[in-house]
Amino acid sequence: SGREIAFILDGSGSIEPEDFERAKAFIHKMMKTLYEKCSECSFAVVQYGFEIRTEFDLRDSWDPRATLQKVLDIAQVCNVTRTASAMQHVLDSVFTESHGSRRDAAKVMVVLTDGEILLDEMNLTTVINSPQMAGIERYAIGVGNAFKKPKALKELQLIASGPGDSNVFQVTNYSALDGLLSALQQSIIGVEGVQGDALQFELAQAGFSVQVLDKQLLMFGAVGAFDWSGGVLLYDLVTKTAAFLNESKEAENAKHSYLGYSVAVAHTDYGPLHVAGAPRHSMTGKVLVFQDGRLKQALEGEQVGSYFGSELCPLDVDHDGVTDLLLVGAPFYHVRGEEGRVYAYRLETETGLFTPEEPLHVQVTSPSARFGFTVASVGDINGDGYADIAVGAPLEDQLSGHSSFGSVYIFNGDKDKIKSPFSQRIKASEVSSGLQYFGQSVAGGFDFTHDGLPDITVGSLQSVAVLRSRPVVRFLTSMSFNPERIPVFQNDSVVTAELCFALVAASPVSPQALSRLHLLYSVDLDVRMAKARVRFEDQNTTASGELSVSKHMCSELQLFTLVGDVACCSSFLQPCDWDCFSSVAVRVKHELRQENANVEVAVPVLDRHQPSETHFQLPYKKDCNNRPVCAANLTLTTRIQKELVVGHTKEVTMNISLTNTGEDSYLTTMVLSYPKNLRFKKVTVEPSSPATHCGQPAPLTAAVLACNCRIGHPVLSKTTAVLAVTWQLDERVFQKQPAITISVTNLNEDSTVLTEEHALDVRYAFTAVLSRAVSLMYVNVSEGLLESREFTFSINGENRFNATIGLHVWVPVRIQGHDIITITNVSATQDGAAGTRCCSRSAALLAFQGVQDVQYRSVLCTLRTHRDSVNVAAELALTEARQFLKSGTVLLVLGKITFNRELYLGLGEENHNAEIALVFLKNEVFDSLPIVLGSCVGGLLLLALITLLLWKVGI
Repeated sequence: SGREIAFILDGSGSIEPEDFERAKAFIHKMMKTLYEKCSECSFAVVQYGFEIRTEFDLRDSWDPRATLQKVLDIAQVCNVTRTASAMQHVLDSVFTESHGSRRDAAKVMVVLTDGEILLDEMNLTTVINSPQMAGIERYAIGVGNAFKKPKALKELQLIASGPGDSNVFQVTNYSALDGLLSALQQSIIGVEGVQGDALQFELAQAGFSVQVLDKQLLMFGAVGAFDWSGGVLLYDLVTKTAAFLNESKEAENAKHSYLGYSVAVAHTDYGPLHVAGAPRHSMTGKVLVFQDGRLKQALEGEQVGSYFGSELCPLDVDHDGVTDLLLVGAPFYHVRGEEGRVYAYRLETETGLFTPEEPLHVQVTSPSARFGFTVASVGDINGDGYADIAVGAPLEDQLSGHSSFGSVYIFNGDKDKIKSPFSQRIKASEVSSGLQYFGQSVAGGFDFTHDGLPDITVGSLQSVAVLRSRPVVRFLTSMSFNPERIPVFQNDSVVTAELCFALVAASPVSPQALSRLHLLYSVDLDVRMAKARVRFEDQNTTASGELSVSKHMCSELQLFTLVGDVACCSSFLQPCDWDCFSSVAVRVKHELRQENANVEVAVPVLDRHQPSETHFQLPYKKDCNNRPVCAANLTLTTRIQKELVVGHTKEVTMNISLTNTGEDSYLTTMVLSYPKNLRFKKVTVEPSSPATHCGQPAPLTAAVLACNCRIGHPVLSKTTAVLAVTWQLDERVFQKQPAITISVTNLNEDSTVLTEEHALDVRYAFTAVLSRAVSLMYVNVSEGLLESREFTFSINGENRFNATIGLHVWVPVRIQGHDIITITNVSATQDGAAGTRCCSRSAALLAFQGVQDVQYRSVLCTLRTHRDSVNVAAELALTEARQFLKSGTVLLVLGKITFNRELYLGLGEENHNAEIALVFLKNEVFDSLPIVLGSCVGGLLLLALITLLLWKVGI
């Protein structure tokens, strides 16, 4: 938005120095006039000769004084006349966003020259007809007689835009330039100002908010400018010029944003930041930060309708001239109603940007308080050297029924931040009756009462209240003891304590004001212990008193005995039965009481941010070889059986040895942490060991118990404690990775924890006895072809922990390559998903009782019960057996119980094996064939012999 005017100044050698000064003066007057009439005009000057130089660009226009001075400081470059190149330079290096140009701004070139172009490498017609030149209004001012030549005049007419010669101006010499001011001004910005801007500034309401920057510069908020988008006017009282700062008037979310509702300036090492609030921007509100006339940063509100940015308060907390914080009010911020909120932003010194901090926290008493309606820096009212602020909540307590409502909250500064919570809440009803909207405006920093303290002015409906600041004081509390340390084993010791208060005031306090004050205090002994080890003479642990305030006070309680000009109190030590080494904590509280309030006297108040209580330590005397800290040297040795068998092991004992080879160890404590499955039974302490007392176990976690043992309380000197801890073992399943942990601690300073952990190897016991139905089977291989047999094994026992038990049965199936037994079926009494499962496995070569080359087949059954029977049915091939088995051959069917030995222990393992013997028999059959054959052969031979004899005798 606005209008951007670039002056192109001829600085060639044909111009005399005095004429060049007249040309600069003309541009200076022209710019000054435009500054006064056109708040949205920005300027640049480009000089051309042997070089083309930007004297300043559009970014510098926000500061009229500096810009006008730069015009007067221009030095002539001389030599050639490169008008076309200068105009192209403006297109490339001035009318660009990087050099401050806005896309929606009207652009104007004013070319001031004394003759035709000379030695320019660029063509004027080409530059004029370039796309970049579109929409730019051009004015040509020709000085001198050179333009009587047709060529020079034609160039001048080509430079100018517009119909005919309306934008061409000619004068005979530089002295006549001033006569062009009025006509040229009207041509550029029109009679009513920037074209179209008259209506846009008509409702600007400049002055809605005002900030005095210095003696010469004012900052006005103009919330109504550009259809209530708003903006900020920087007005110079000396030059009567103004610069207008805003967002683009074309931005949709900037419409009706009320920019300038509040204005402020933040001071940095790099120059001022101009800050303006736009509480209706984007419906959530926004704060815009400008530097050197350009938008540097935008801070956005977080809640619709909160009116974020309606109030601004830059704060230099440490008074070093540089802004530390920016406080932004959002008075309509709502939770239950319009409670309000104040946001805080820190100004980073390196970047000059604001970063969010924690908002100011206030628990307002009314849901419609509008906290943050006004925020003001009120000077250093508590005298700590840091700036403080006041925040108004003008509608607080409006619905309470009182005739007065509204509040002002005081927050104190601290280094580079605001202290939280607030130090004071000033209610309208506490000031005067009938005050309404108290806190709708606040101002501070002026000393109306001339007492050296800044006062506060608070506005309300039809009235203004001036609140007088009161001196803020602190008290330095001190306490000393005699003796300085408590003897450990001397139960009748008496310690004398001296309690004193010293007044510290940042500003002078009159004696008359001090005379109206009384200091109330209380002393509590041994506040960290449930059982106090130190008491006062009346056996109480608390004493209180009252002192008239002076610069230095010491207690004068009835319990104390006066020593010189200070009062002392005696406290008796109780017999030490457990903790005689941690220091006795003494707490002292104090507060101020005022009598007979008088408006004429500013009576001091306590610093709200100083703790109202102070703690002191009364230590015990320790024997540490003249050193402040005793260094004990504890070593821990433990021994325990590693394996526990649930269901078999009844007790488990850990032997513990704790040795101190160093200096005294105070309140030495041993903590035993162990699984709940272990039931604490007893602790046995060797007679030579120091006294040891163990308490009752208590749950540490759901599965772990802890037992605390006091070893040699109160002091464990150079000695060794030997003890044995015994537990009974519950017959339950342990949690995963059970362990016993021993930790030893003491109250010595800089001590470390001794820790040992024993992981327990836990197994679970079961009993199982394997038996068979028969131990011996006879098989007659002489009868039949096949024979069926069953091998039955039974398991009986107790399995409370559901151990998976395996029953292996090995059956001989092949002998010397001959299949003699075939398993036909395997069954169990409790077959099923929850019972026993069986499967047959491949054969293996084994040898039993001298029978070679016997191959067995394995049957595996898994059981989860404590009782079952397994039947293995088989067929015997008798034909094969008759051929090669000798009578009396014995083959064994074997049974064996198996289990996971890492998790379980089987009791009575001698009963985990069983066998069934198979005895093969044959019937002895007489072979008569040889006899028959021999008889036949013998008979034939005998017959032949008889026949021969008969033949011989001739029969």
